[in-house]
This record gives sequence, C-alpha cells and structure tokens, in this order.
Amino acid sequence: MDVQVYPIKRTTLGHLRELWAYRELVAGLVSRNLKIKYQDSILGFVWALLNPLLTVLVLTIVFSRIVRLDVEQYWAFLLSGYFVWHFITQSISAATFLLVQHAEISRSIAYPQEASIVAAAISRLIEFAMEMTLILLALLIFRHHGQLPIGYLAVPWLVVIMFIMVLAVMLPLATLSVYYRDVYHGLPLVLTMFFYITPVFYPAVFVTGPLRVIYFCNPLVHLLTAFHKACYEGVLPSLWACAGLTAGGLVALLLGYVFFNHFKAAYAEIL
Repeated sequence: MDVQVYPIKRTTLGHLRELWAYRELVAGLVSRNLKIKYQDSILGFVWALLNPLLTVLVLTIVFSRIVRLDVEQYWAFLLSGYFVWHFITQSISAATFLLVQHAEISRSIAYPQEASIVAAAISRLIEFAMEMTLILLALLIFRHHGQLPIGYLAVPWLVVIMFIMVLAVMLPLATLSVYYRDVYHGLPLVLTMFFYITPVFYPAVFVTGPLRVIYFCNPLVHLLTAFHKACYEGVLPSLWACAGLTAGGLVALLLGYVFFNHFKAAYAEIL
C-alpha cells in the first residue's frame, strides 16, 4: 500500500489533513482487525452476536420473571439499547491498549497514531451495523407486527451520534493509558458503575425525585433513551435532544482530538 508520508502539523486542522492522507492505511487496518478477529473461526460474526444476545436473554429472564419490571415486551426494550451499550463498552475498552498494541508498528512505519484508534472504532462499527440490522428486523416482525415504524428513520443519525461520542472518549482515554496503565485496570469499574446509572436495562422514566436532574446530566441517558424511542417505541426521538447530542459530541470530539495530539510527540518515547 503506497501511502505518502507528511510531516507532523502543529494545528488541529493539520492533524486532520494528515489523518485523511492516511485514509488508505485506516481502511487497511479496519480490514486487518476484522480478519484477525475471525480467522480460524467457524462461526465468525456469530460470536460477536452471541455474547450480547446471551446477556439479553439472562437479563430478560431476571427482570421479566424474577424481579418484574413493568415494561411491555421487555426483551424488545433490552434489544433496543443493550447492543448500543455493548458497542460503547467494547470500543472504549479497546482504547486502553491500542497504542501499546501498535507500538512496534508505529516505530517501524511513520503514520498518525490516531489512525489505529479510528480504525478500531470503525471495525467495531461495522460489526454493530450488522447486529443492528438483525435487531431492527426482529423488532419489525415481533414488536411492530410488520409495520415499518417512523422511528427507524432516526436510527442512522443516532448511530452517527453514538460513533462521535465513543471516538471523543477513546482519544483522550488512549492518551491517559500510555502514561497511566492503571486506566486499563480501573476502566471496568467505571463502566460497571455507568451500566447502572444509564438506562440500559430499565427505562429512564423510572428515575424520579431530586436525583433525576443529576441523572440526566449523563449524556448516555439521552442517547439510550433516543434509541429506545426509535427502535422500541417506533417513534421519532426529540429533535432537540438529537441536535444537542450531536453538537455536544462534536465539541467533545474536537477537545479529545486536541488533547490526543498535544501529547502525541511523547508517545514514541514512552512506548
């Protein structure tokens, strides 16, 4: 693959141009990630689908048979949001070891190191797109009785928002992981906490009282609620909520990218 090498720019716009110049490398890394993940595997993509599906099955049994939540067709509610949560956690977790994992490659080939992070996020997004296609089809048949809900029109926008938000977290997290390896060990605890304070297995409307204001400061609450509305309820989520998530996600992504590039020059020495 012939990729022209550009000198490192000192502005955010320069870094973006540099990353764009290496778009073929990013595409190659995406292809490599997917091939390595499923090589010598008989079931292939089925494994990516099986893990979250089993979790959904367990949660459905627990919260519809044992600890009963008053949610109609609870399995459909879980499907509408759990795979989104699974994508977020898998992508963010990968950021804690990506730069370390690609350290040897970066020492032998000159390329923008954010390419590894973007490629990892895109690889997982491709898997998510296939998962979401099957989920929407299942919900269409068994939840919406074959009638295409208008809420499905918002799903592509929500996926873009989700991707922007995840990438905004991955970039600074990858930086911190280079300097502090404790991030790798501490992140699962943080994600576990967010699992309970994000409406993954219960609707956000269940949260009442004075803590509700604090609860809705979590942007993932708004994202998961929008997915529930679009996929489970079949209605269009709030336009203002989606616009706010988009604007906030883009600002966070810009700040995360600036933070990542501020420390980029030191990565090679540390790794």
